[in-house]
Amino acid sequence: MYPTLFTLGRWPVPTYAILLELGLTLGLLLTYFEGKRILEKGETALDLGLWVVAGGLLGGRIGFVLANWAIFGEDWTRVLRIWEGGLSYHGAFLGGLLGMLLYAGAHRQAAAPLSFWKLGDVLTPGLAVGIMFGWAACLMGGCAYGAVSEGFGHMILPDLFGVEAPRFATQVAGLVYALLLFVSFWLLRRHWPYDGAAFLMYVLFYSAGMFLLASTRGDEAVYLGPWRVSQGIDLLLVSATAVGLLIFWRRAREEATGSDTDQGISDSAAGI
Repeated sequence: MYPTLFTLGRWPVPTYAILLELGLTLGLLLTYFEGKRILEKGETALDLGLWVVAGGLLGGRIGFVLANWAIFGEDWTRVLRIWEGGLSYHGAFLGGLLGMLLYAGAHRQAAAPLSFWKLGDVLTPGLAVGIMFGWAACLMGGCAYGAVSEGFGHMILPDLFGVEAPRFATQVAGLVYALLLFVSFWLLRRHWPYDGAAFLMYVLFYSAGMFLLASTRGDEAVYLGPWRVSQGIDLLLVSATAVGLLIFWRRAREEATGSDTDQGISDSAAGI
C-alpha cells in the first residue's frame, strides 16, 4: 500500500522495515518489563528476547524463501534484501522457539534454572505486539496479500509486486485479529493459573485464527492437496498446545487436590 515511508536523498526507506523494527523494539521492551515482573530479572528477559529475535529472523527468512522458491531462484541476491519484505510467520515462530529452547538449555545448570514455560509467558506480550506490527508491515509492503475476488471484506490492494486488484483484505483481518489478541492477553497477564498457560493459549488462539485466514490468501505457497503447508503447521500447533494445556490443567488440579487432602489430614491431626 505504502511500500516507501520516505527517502533519504536517493535512498528509499521501506515502510515494511520501519514497522518491523518498531515491532521488534516494542516487543523487546515489553519482554524486559515482563521479565522484571515474573523473573525479577529484566536483563535476563532481554537476553532471552535477543536470542528469540535472532532465531526468529533467521527462521522467518528461510521459511519465506522456501515458500517463494520460484521468485528467489531467479535472483539469489534478493534473499539478503530483507528490508524489501518477506518473513514467514511459521519459520519465525519455529526459529524463535528454537532460540528459546537453546537459551533455557544454556541456563539449565545455573544455580536457579529457568523454566522453559515461564520464559514463554515472559515472551508472550512481546510476541503478540511483534506479530501485530508484522501484519501492519505486510499491509504496507504487500506481503501476505489476499486472493483476487470480490464481495464482503475486499479492498483494492497491491500484491508483493505492486499489482493492484480487488483482493480479500487478509492483512487487515490479520492485523485486527492480532490487535485483539494482544489487548486480551495484556489485560490477562496477571491472571494465568500456571506457568506456560499464557504462552500456550496465545499459540493456540493465534494458530487457529491463522489456519482460517490462510484460506483467503493469494500469495505464493507450497500446497499439500487443498491446504497450504502453513495450515498443516497451524493444525499441529493447535493440537500440541491443546494437549499441553490439558496436561498442565490436570497436573494443577491434582496438585490442588493433594494440597486439600494434606490440609484435611493436618486439621484432623490437630483436632486429635
